[in-house]
Parts: sequence; C-alpha cells; structure tokens
Amino acid sequence: MSIQLPSLLAIDDDETWLEFIPVILEGICKVTSYPTIDQGLSAIEQEFFDIILLDLNFENDTRTGLDLFKKIHALDKGADIIIISGETNHRKLIEAFNTGVSRFISKPAHPDEIRTTVSHLIAERLNRRRAFDKNMFHKLVGRSLPMMKLREEIQRVSQCGTKDILIMGETGTGKELVAQLISQVADPSARFYPINCSAIHDSLIQSELFGHVKGAFTGADRDKIGVFEAAAGGFVFLDEIGDMPLSQQPKLLRALQERKIQRLGSYEEKKVNFRTISASHVNLEDAVASGKFREDLYYRVAREKIKIPSLKEREEDIPDLVQHFLLSHPMGKSKTITSESIQLLQSYTWPGNIRQLHAVIETLSSRVQSQVIRESDVCQVLPEVTDFCVSRTNKVFIGKYGAHLISSEKKRFEKAILTANGDRTKAAQVLGMSRATFFRKAKELGLVRTRESISPLRLELNIKSETPSETFETQSQI
Repeated sequence: MSIQLPSLLAIDDDETWLEFIPVILEGICKVTSYPTIDQGLSAIEQEFFDIILLDLNFENDTRTGLDLFKKIHALDKGADIIIISGETNHRKLIEAFNTGVSRFISKPAHPDEIRTTVSHLIAERLNRRRAFDKNMFHKLVGRSLPMMKLREEIQRVSQCGTKDILIMGETGTGKELVAQLISQVADPSARFYPINCSAIHDSLIQSELFGHVKGAFTGADRDKIGVFEAAAGGFVFLDEIGDMPLSQQPKLLRALQERKIQRLGSYEEKKVNFRTISASHVNLEDAVASGKFREDLYYRVAREKIKIPSLKEREEDIPDLVQHFLLSHPMGKSKTITSESIQLLQSYTWPGNIRQLHAVIETLSSRVQSQVIRESDVCQVLPEVTDFCVSRTNKVFIGKYGAHLISSEKKRFEKAILTANGDRTKAAQVLGMSRATFFRKAKELGLVRTRESISPLRLELNIKSETPSETFETQSQI
C-alpha cells in the first residue's frame, strides 16, 4: 500500500513559480496550486490541506494573503501557513507573524530552503499528531484483546482514506465515541457533525442533511446549509442509520454516490466534500433481508466496517472501567470498591453495556456514604443481582462472589445447554458470550464437572460434552 503524502496548497499569482512548486516538493508532499485568492479559498472550503503556501500580494486584487489567512483561520481548518513573499514592508511582516503564520520565506527563495522549511513543518505536524493520538486513545478504557483489536481497526480505517465507514455494536457500547476517534485520528482539525437518524422527523431529514432555501416550506425564513455541505471535508456521523425511513434512503444514497447535494426547494446541484461514519445497533444485513433497509445503501455506507465488542465480550475490562468511572465522578474519587464487588459486577450480563455500567457506578458514587463500596451496595443499586440465593453445593462460586447464585441465571444456562445438546460453543453463542466465559460461569454454577465429582445427593441429567473428562448437568436438590 502506497504511503499517503501530506497535502500542500500553493496560492500565488506568479503562475510560472507555481509550476516549479510540485517539482521542488516532489516526494515530500502532494501539491495543489491556484493563482487567485478566490480559487484558493474555494479549494480550502472543499478540501483539507496540511500546509498552505501563500503569497502576500496579488496583482489586480485589493485583497492580500493576510485577508485570505484570516478567512482560513475563521474556517478552523487546522492547516499550517507558510508565507512566501518578496514583501519588505516591516509593518506587514509583523502583522503576518502576529496573525499566527507558521513560517516566512523571502522571495526569491532557493529550492533547498523551501524543501527544508516544508519538511520541518511536516515533521512538527507528525509529532503533534502522535501526541494527540496517544491522548485520544486514553478515552478507550480497557486492555483486553477485543479492545486492542478495536484500537488497531480505528487506526486502520482512519488512515485508509475510505469515504464511508460503518460502526456496528449493541446499544451503549460507545459507537459515537469511536466515530469521534476515527474523525480525530484521521484529521484533528476536521469538522464532526452528528445526526441521529432516529430522532429527526421524516419531514426534516432532508433539511438537516442537504439544507434548504428560503421559502422552501412554512417557517423557512432564511437559507440553511445542510451538514454535508457544512462538513467541508470533515465527517458526518449518521447515528442509528438503520432507523432512517425508507422514503429518505434513495436521497441519501445519491448524495453518497455522487458527492452532490440539492438543497430543499432548489433545483441547483452543488458538489460537496465530506466523509460519513454510520452507526447502527440493529444488524443492517437483517434489515436488508426484511426490506427495512436498502441493499445498495448498505453496501455504500459499509465500505469499511468496525465491530465494537459488547461489555460481556470484554468483562476483564470491567475493573479498569469501574476505576475510570469512579475517578471521573466528584464523589467517587475518594472511594474504593472491594474485589468481591468487582467480581459481582463481572458476573452480570450488562444488556446496557458501558452506558449501563457507567450509570451504576455514578449511582454508587453518589449514594454510598462509606468510603468503601461493598457487595451489599451493588445489590441495592443493581436489582438484578438481588435474587441471589446461597447454594451449599457451590462453594467455589460463594467463595468467589460472597453472594447468592441467581436461580434465573442457572436456569438460563441450563436452557442454553439443552438447546445446544451439550455443545459448549453453541451454548455460548446462544447466550451471546465467549466460549471461555461460558465454560467458566457454567462451572461456577455447578453445571459442568469432572466425572469423579458426581454427587449422590443430586438428580442429574448428563449431557454430552466436547471432552471425555467433562460433562454438563442440569440438577436439582433432592
């Protein structure tokens, strides 16, 4: 795979000079050039450039490079500016440096000076990016293998240049956070516009996405640009895209395919530059099969796909997440939580994922008066674990959690084992957890044992196991 070079925009009214810039900077950066301020500004609004090489004075134009620089600064595009000019007026030079120009090169400039200045600036940008990336990834709490893979995937899709990315994951797994990370890693200066497709009324979606002109509908008293146009090379986050009405999906598909939009109430098409990150908690392939989502739109938004693991797939991260949430809460910073309480939290299935865990820890932080959060506190805040009952025969589980077995949890595992005819892999899939997690919990619940440990005090239904030395059982006390 070829390395993507940094992008540089050169704006200078000396067209002969502009022809030499790509030659001078060959292999260092990708060069785009324009001879007028208007052309340069149009390019900046449509695309992102790492560095802008800008002349100060333009013939037949009352505006200067500083006027253009102020507009660039207002757009907040994050580019570094190099002024290259034969200007000798000290007042103008001081004004240029005071506005935040990164470098100044005097004309006539030697090619080596230009190459060195641009190369040093690219290196500085790379160092800033590395420091930024390191800081950003701290927001992804967890050291489990699924989270390590997720970080790698974010890096990969951020740098591959794909225009349309799909994030899949259950509700509460942090899809918007991942979308923000993709945007920030790809381009820290890029704009990020989130749109919740399930929260906007059908009649307003077009206006939000594509904009409208004055008088397009009742209440449209002024022109409004949509998010695709406003992104200006940045990202539009289409959250819960699976809930978008079928009637609106063809319009979205055309915008993604053509990268053109038509404001509501206007016949004029406008070329726009944006990237999309879509997210859905529903399986879009199933939605396509059921006729709720267009197949062609699915293939368009899913040029690259990222799957966020559920909390039950990364339960080893729960201790780190709990500490993170405690430290982020004003009343939780001074509190500690017992290891038994952590293990109790790890035994729960967390249908609401990270969002639910965060809410539970926030409640514990504010409600528990003691400086130590214990199992009894967890049971009060999380009612689902209050039905634990002591099983005398399951000393391992009691010793580990110091709490009652959930009878309903045991029945849930028994049903999955029976449904899977004793196949551990299938039973784990039925319960939506990894095979290792399933086996550990099944063993703690007393549903899997060695042949030597059969108890005469139980009525047992033995179900075939994948290994000769292990067997599943459903049991009841006699």
